[in-house]
Amino acid sequence: MSTQLVRNIPFDGEATTEFTPSRTDDRYKNSHLTELGPAFLTFEEGGHTDRWTLRYEEVLYVVDGELTLSVTEGEKEYTVTGAKGDVLAIGKGATVRYGGTKGTRVFVAFTPLDWQDGISIA
Repeated sequence: MSTQLVRNIPFDGEATTEFTPSRTDDRYKNSHLTELGPAFLTFEEGGHTDRWTLRYEEVLYVVDGELTLSVTEGEKEYTVTGAKGDVLAIGKGATVRYGGTKGTRVFVAFTPLDWQDGISIA
């Protein structure tokens, strides 16, 4: 059995996740990739997500709109903003809130793909 190494990963309405006030289009769920996770993050309304500590590395490319990352590092807090065409990188262990204006669309790539292994959600 042969698997194509290069292929298009189309949108699948069943492979989305609510990340209020945004939604992710989880292309990695239907990909053949084993290490890198591609997705889109779209802000259907303006606002910020809940705070999140990443257990992985992530790169974000702002396709449209304006993305704001509110970062907390110990006692220090700062903001990183990206406009259309900007690339933002988040290191493993960073605690962030993602914020966007209505219509902001961001391409996201993260690694490792299996970052959720071993996590139990109550």
